[in-house]
Order: sequence, then structure tokens, then C-alpha cells
Amino acid sequence: MVTVLISCGKDEDILSDNSIGENVSILVHPRQTDANYSTTDKSHFIVRNTKNHLNKLMLFIGGSFSLPQDYTFISEHSASIGFDVISISYPNNVPAASLASSSNQFAFDNYRDEICFGNQVSNDVEVDILNSINRRIIKLIQYLESTYPEQNWNQYLMPSNDIDWEKIVVAGHSQGAGHACYLGKKRLVERVIMFSGPNDYSTHFNSPANWLSEDGLTELSKQYALLHINDEIISYDFQVLNLKDLGVLSLSEDPLLVDDLSSPYNNKNALSLNIPAFSNHNSTVGGNAKLPNIWTYILTSE
Repeated sequence: MVTVLISCGKDEDILSDNSIGENVSILVHPRQTDANYSTTDKSHFIVRNTKNHLNKLMLFIGGSFSLPQDYTFISEHSASIGFDVISISYPNNVPAASLASSSNQFAFDNYRDEICFGNQVSNDVEVDILNSINRRIIKLIQYLESTYPEQNWNQYLMPSNDIDWEKIVVAGHSQGAGHACYLGKKRLVERVIMFSGPNDYSTHFNSPANWLSEDGLTELSKQYALLHINDEIISYDFQVLNLKDLGVLSLSEDPLLVDDLSSPYNNKNALSLNIPAFSNHNSTVGGNAKLPNIWTYILTSE
């Protein structure tokens, strides 16, 4: 895959992927959307197909310490099948797994709430409303609408300037998988997709986080997970227990191993891999040739 940097006379850099041809990718620094953001923030990564439009947004939330453009494979693929794609920059320097030994039964709940919405409830992170995932999305969409009015980014905002969540697939990897799941609890989204997560398992209480079993607004049939059975970062067994507590898996069920299967993967919502990879934890969003068909299934399956 050849990626060419093109200067277009705007503040951001535009990347054109010649292997796909119809995808255009841009990097937008948060300070371009609001001068109050830090100069040390990472840039948002946005991908849009010039011809194929589903009028749906795939919001991708990366893992701990990641860069938004680290998720180029899944972002480019999603755009190629018609999604507008935002891989969001957000405060991600406190891994969810670091809360596992906390004696506070609401540690994970508060952590997710503060990062997603900026409510000052967590002792483990310091994220205000401006820096929350929710507000960063709004600021970015407003910027994109203002800069590229012909692309209709405003369709993802309500007249009140709140996010129109029902047009948005919320996906995430690792820490971001948990944020995607949490947003699906609190908002009615088009669907939730979790790669190598969610990871909110308390070793102190020997149980999944409280919020996973709470009632949510997005129905479970619209929630999907893709795990690697030999995940070296987060215990696969803990991830499975979390999915069972969430309700995506029944208590007697395990994720379907899909290495040698074809779509529609028995119409299952929880899938697993055993493909060889440099990092099993990252393999779910990696470059293996088996992945695009799996991604298409979990992005579009009814």
C-alpha cells in the first residue's frame, strides 16, 4: 500500500491511498477545531470515500497510548464500503486494565463516564467536558462541516448540535472497545463493535465491572466483538466473561472461532481469531487478509 502526502492549501495534511483510489484521508489537529485544545494533542484521522456513501459514520476509538492513524487498516476498509470514518484523538494515557485491582466498585464506571462525557467523577483520570470523547466529536464534526460543506458532515449532528448517535457505528480497540461499549449503553447508536475488549474485569472483586450488566440503550443484537484467543495483553478469559456479563454471549457460549469460516459466521455477534500475529492483542485490527470480510460482516450485518 502506497500512501502519498499531498499539500492542498489547508491547515491539515491530506493523505491519498493509491491502493484504494477513492478514499481520501485527512489529519485534523484538535486545535483547528477549538483553540483551547493543547498543542500536544494527537491529530484526528478522518477517511471518506469520494463515491460510495452510506450516510453513516464509523467512529473509531483507539487503545491506550495509540495514535488515531494507527488504525489505518480498519479505517480505510470502512471508508471503502461507504462509511464516513473518524478515528478520534482523545486522552488515552491511562489504560483501563490499570484499574483492575481497585477496591472502588465503581472505578471502571467512573473512568468510562469521565473520559466519554467529561463528568468529574473518577479518581483515576482527569478529563473535562472539552476533552471528553463526546465534545471532541462535536467540535470535529462542526469543523469538517465548516471546511467541507459539500460533504454533509452536519448530518451527524442534531439541530441542538448534539450528536445524532443513531447514524453512528461506534467501534473501538482495547481501551477504546470499552468506551464504544459504554457509549452504546448511554446512547442509542447504530451499532457497537469491540476489538480486543471490553477489558473492564476487576481482579479485586473477581467479576466484570458493574456497568457491563446494566441496562443500556443500544440493543444487544447490534453489538459485536472480535477477540484473539491468545491475547497477550488482556486475558481472553476475562474478555469472554465481560461479554457474558454484557449479554452479547450466553453463559454457556464462547466466541465463534472464524479463522477458517466465511461470512455470515453463523450469524454470531461474538467472534474470535487464532491467526498468527506479531501482537495478538492488535491482530483484530491488523493487516491479515482474513480480516476485511470479518470487518464487513460486523459493520453491516443485520
